[in-house]
Amino acid sequence: MSFPTQDLSIILGKHIIYTYENGWQYEIYFKNPEMVHYRIHSGLVAGRWVTNREVHMTALGHGIVRVNWVEPVGNIVTMVTSLQERWLHSYFLMPQWIIDNPKATVCHEDEFVEEMLKLREQGPTWPMNIAENAFAEITFLEDVGPDRDDIITCPPDELPAGYADRKN
Repeated sequence: MSFPTQDLSIILGKHIIYTYENGWQYEIYFKNPEMVHYRIHSGLVAGRWVTNREVHMTALGHGIVRVNWVEPVGNIVTMVTSLQERWLHSYFLMPQWIIDNPKATVCHEDEFVEEMLKLREQGPTWPMNIAENAFAEITFLEDVGPDRDDIITCPPDELPAGYADRKN
């Protein structure tokens, strides 16, 4: 049996904006094999942004990469992406406390990790809600190179008008 070569060069350094079938819009930068930055433009927790989220990436073959991570708030995320075909699919589990109080997570999470951990511990963490957004279309894709800290640096409401509407 031969498994896919773990060449992640297809995704590293890429910056994308994508829109799920339900209309929620997100943005992510694949900084390096262990880290992503992301920003949420619309949806339940619009306005939230994160830098240096630790992730695990796996090349699945045929240009498809899976990215997994666990967030301090308690979310568990799996994203499968095909940049070549310009789609992705996310599946995440969201603890009940976020469903009950989504605005509590709208911040630059990196600056409030201790507060997020306290909120998570207060719960309720159960049930874990399946927030399967199904497929998303990648509407904007650029190669900005790996290991940059200047790609996602502010919340969505500080971006220039039309920033998230760019298409290519």
